[in-house]
Formats: sequence, structure tokens, C-alpha cells
Amino acid sequence: MPTVRANCASCGDVEFSTAQVRVLLCRSTGDATYAFQCPVCRLMVSKPAEPPVVDLLASAGVRVVTWDLPPELREHKIGPPITHDDLLSFHDDIQNEGWLDQLITHASGD
Repeated sequence: MPTVRANCASCGDVEFSTAQVRVLLCRSTGDATYAFQCPVCRLMVSKPAEPPVVDLLASAGVRVVTWDLPPELREHKIGPPITHDDLLSFHDDIQNEGWLDQLITHASGD
């Protein structure tokens, strides 16, 4: 099995097998990272990966995991941004029994 050499911020250069690293590729943006657990200090390490690095790792047998940005990021936002006061009010509201029924009633306009 091929060996991968990468850098851990704590331990410096480390080596591990291709089974111990994953490439994470965002299909929405094309951005990629590779992630591994350092074999010395056991910390999780994540590094950005340019397309040539992704191709090299994939050709060596590293598993490429693809993902998409959540669709909510593309939604048109209406209304003002939520404030800390809004969060505090929401927190207070959900402390009362029946808060969900009141919210549903208010949202449906009844």
C-alpha cells in the first residue's frame, strides 16, 4: 500500500498509509481538503488541497469523499438579520409549555 507524507503542526513530517487519509471535495465550489489523524500525536489534521494534490492522492488510492454546500445558502433572505436579543427572546419563549403550539398558530395566521 502506498505511503503518504504530510505535515502535522505538532509533530512535523509524518508518514501513513493511503487508507488513513481522506480527500474531502466540495462539488459546489470545487474546493478540497485532505484530512488524516497524525500517527504520532493522534490529532486530526486538515489541509487545503489544490487539484493536482487531489489527483495525486486519488491516483494513489486515497478515498475521495464528495459533498455539497447546503441549499439554504442559496436561499433568498428576507427580513433583518437575527440579533442577540432575538435569540434571548426565543430562549425565553421556549421555556413555556405550549410554545410550539403558539408558534404554529402564529405562523399560520390563525
